[in-house]
Amino acid sequence: MTVTGTVAWFDQTKQFGFVALERGQGDAFLHMSVLKEAGYVWLPRGTTVRVRIEHDRGKQRVAEVLEIDTSTARPGENEAIRRKPKT
Repeated sequence: MTVTGTVAWFDQTKQFGFVALERGQGDAFLHMSVLKEAGYVWLPRGTTVRVRIEHDRGKQRVAEVLEIDTSTARPGENEAIRRKPKT
């Protein structure tokens, strides 16, 4: 299922965070490995994302990040951190 949401929080040290899904669909777990596939290692709170969600043991998790709009990030948040390309 593809949905839109906003980054509730993401902790680079813990390597995970949560996305608040639109229309009251709850939260979805976001792991660093999925975020890295989209080219980032950290996103500020409030960033709008379009994601593909999967259900895992009764919980929602982000399986793929399809789009990222950092222009919606909360004021005062640090910039998104892009993943360094492999050389």
